[in-house]
Amino acid sequence: MRITRLHLHELQQHADLELRPAPGFTVVRGPNESGKSGVRRAIEVALYGRAAEPGAQLRRWQAGAGSVTSVDLDVEADGDEETSFRVARQVAAGSGPGGSALELQVPDGRLEGEAAQQRLGEVTGLPGLSFFRSVAVLDHDDIATLAADDASFRERLGATVSAGDRAFTRNLRELDGLVAAIDGAGLPAPGPLAAADAEVERLERELAAGTDELHALLAEQEALWTAQTALAETEAQLETDRELLATAEEAVRLLSEQEEAEARHERFQRAVVVRDEIGKKESTHPSTLPLAVLREGTARLRELERTIAELTAELGDEVTVQGEIMLPAPRWRPLAVAAIVLAVVGIVVALLTAMPAQLGGIVLALAGIVCAVIAIRRRRLAFDVNYQKHLREEQVSRRLRGRSAIEEQLRQNQKAREAQLAGLGVRDAAAAEELLSEEEAHVARLDQLRAEYASLLGDPPEQEDVAVLRDRAAAEAEMRRQLLEQMGEIGKHPAGHRARYDAAVAADEGRLAEAREQVASARGAVEADRADPDAVASLAEALEEARLRRDRLARRRRILAGTLEALRAAEQATMQQAARFVERRMQRDVERVTAGRYRRVQVDERDLSVRLWSPERGDWVDVRALSGSTLALAYVSARLALARQVTGLRRPFLVLDDPFVGFDDERATRAVAVVRELAAEHQVLLLTQDHRYDALADLVVELPAPAEVDAGRAAAEAV
Repeated sequence: MRITRLHLHELQQHADLELRPAPGFTVVRGPNESGKSGVRRAIEVALYGRAAEPGAQLRRWQAGAGSVTSVDLDVEADGDEETSFRVARQVAAGSGPGGSALELQVPDGRLEGEAAQQRLGEVTGLPGLSFFRSVAVLDHDDIATLAADDASFRERLGATVSAGDRAFTRNLRELDGLVAAIDGAGLPAPGPLAAADAEVERLERELAAGTDELHALLAEQEALWTAQTALAETEAQLETDRELLATAEEAVRLLSEQEEAEARHERFQRAVVVRDEIGKKESTHPSTLPLAVLREGTARLRELERTIAELTAELGDEVTVQGEIMLPAPRWRPLAVAAIVLAVVGIVVALLTAMPAQLGGIVLALAGIVCAVIAIRRRRLAFDVNYQKHLREEQVSRRLRGRSAIEEQLRQNQKAREAQLAGLGVRDAAAAEELLSEEEAHVARLDQLRAEYASLLGDPPEQEDVAVLRDRAAAEAEMRRQLLEQMGEIGKHPAGHRARYDAAVAADEGRLAEAREQVASARGAVEADRADPDAVASLAEALEEARLRRDRLARRRRILAGTLEALRAAEQATMQQAARFVERRMQRDVERVTAGRYRRVQVDERDLSVRLWSPERGDWVDVRALSGSTLALAYVSARLALARQVTGLRRPFLVLDDPFVGFDDERATRAVAVVRELAAEHQVLLLTQDHRYDALADLVVELPAPAEVDAGRAAAEAV
C-alpha cells in the first residue's frame, strides 16, 4: 500500500501542507519544531481518527475560530479489488481523541462513519492504531528508552509479533479465563468443577447410606453412568477426529489446488514463450507479400518460364537448318605471307652467302614452299566453308521471315516475367521458388505456434494476458504452499493423514454405536429394577445428573485446556518461525551496517531476545550489553524484519521517525541503504533533520523552520 498524497490543513504546525511521497523512499526533512512528527500524526489521524499520544493537541494554535482541522489521504492499495481510495478526516474543534468525522471514497462509491472505518481497515490491512504503531511506525523515542529496562527490547519485539494477530491473543486470554473460571482460581468459594465434585461426593455418600435392597440398583446405575461416560468420551474423541479429518481433507484440497496452480503456471509460462515467438515470427516474414499472393505469383512465374522455354525451343527449331557449318572458315592469308617471306629470304641467303649459310637459306626456302602449299589448301577449304555459310544464311533468311508472331509472343512473355519478378522482389525464378519455400516454412511454423498457443490457452480461451495468468498461478501455488506449511505435519502428508483420520473416525463411530448400546442396556436394567423407592430413585437421579454436570464441566475443561495448549504451541511455532525469519534478515542487515564487525545473529524463539557474536570475546553477547547504537541497530533491524513477517502478503507503508539519530555517519548511511532496499517492497517515509540521507532518497521534502519568535522581552528591554 502506498501513499500518493497527504494534505494537512490547520493541524499542529501546518496551516496548509501537501506532500506527494515517492513510491519508494521519501525523506521528509526539517529542523526541530518544523512539523515532522505532525506528518506522522496526520497519517494516524487519517487512518484512525486520533494520534497515538493520549491527549495530543492536533488543532493548530494559530488557527482561526472558523477554520477546520482536516487531513486528506490518497492511497493506492494492494490487490485487485481496489486500486486507490481517498480518506478525508475532519477533526472537530475542541474534540477529544475520537472526535473526528471520516469520509472514505472508494471506486464503488463513498462511505462514512463506522462502515467507512471498517472498510478502511479491511483495505489497508492495518486494523487498528496499536497495530499500526507496533508494525508500521519506528520512533526514535522508542529507541532512546531501550536501555532503560531489560525487558523493554523483548517486550516490544513480542508486541510487534502479537500485533499481527490480535484475535489470536484475545482468544488465548479468553480460553485462559474460561479454564480459570471452571477451576475457580482467585475466588474465595470453590469453582464450578470443584462444586460439582463436592455435589457428586455428597450424593454418593447419601446413596451409600441406603438400604441393601438398593445395592443391585446402585450397581446398575453405576454401570449406566460408566456407559454414559464412555459414550461422552467416545463422542468427544469422534468430534476431535472429525475435526482432524476435516483439516486433512482441507490439506488434500489445498495440495490438489497447489498442483493445479503449478500446472497452470507451467502452461502459461510456455504460453508466454510461444506468444513471444509468434510475435517475433510475425515481424520477421521472409517475404513482404502474403503467402497466398506469393504462391500465386510464383505459380504465374513458373507458367511464364515454361511458356518462354517452349517459345525459345520453338524459335531454336526454326533457325536450325540442314548442312549447318559447325567449324569456322580456316585462315590462309597469314600462311601465304609467311611462305613468300621465307622463300625470298631463303633464296637471297642461298645466293649471296657461302657454305654452310647456304644450307640455312635452302631450308628457309623449302619451309616457305611448304607454307605455300598449306596456304593453298586452306584457301580452297575456306572458299568451300564460306560458300556453305552463304547457302545456310539464305535458307535461314527464308525461314525467319515467318517468325515475327512467335518472337512477339516471346517478347511479351519475357516482359511479363520481368514484371512478375519485380512484383515478387526477386532476381529470378529460382530465387522466387526459394523465397516461396522459406515463406511456406515460416507460415507453417507460425501456424504450428498459434495452434500450440491456442491449446495452451484452453477451451474456452483465456482472455487475460498470459503473463498475468502465469504470475497469478504462481501466487496461488505459493499461497497454498504456505497454507500447507502452516498445517504442520498434516500439510506435509495430507493423503496419509486423511486415510489415518478417516480410519480413526470409522473406528470411533463403531465404538460410539457400541457405547450407545451399552448405555441403552444399562438404562433398561435400571428402569426394570422394581426395588427402587422414589426417594432413592430421586437420589440416584440427582447423583447421575450431578455426575453428568461434573463430567460435562471436566470434559469442557479438558477441551478448553487442550485447545489452550494447542494454541500456545501454535503461538510458540509462530514465534519460532518469526525468530528464524528475523534472524536471517538481521544477520544480513547487521553485517552490512556494521561493515562486517558483527556477522552472526541469534534470536531466541521464546522471547525474541537477540545475541551477537563478539569477535573480541569469541562468544555470543546479549545485544543489550553492547553500545547504544548497536542496540538501536539490532532493534531497528528486528522491527523491520518483523514488519515484513507480520504483514505477509500485505505491503503497508512504513514511517521511520528519525530512528538513526544516534548512529555515526557511516552506520547511518549503511542503515539507510538497507532501508532503501526495503523501499522496493514497502513505501518508506523517513522523518529526520539530517541532510546525510538525501542522496539515497527517491524524493526529499524539506519542511521550513518555524518563523515565530518571542518579541515580548526584547520590547520590554527596549523600553
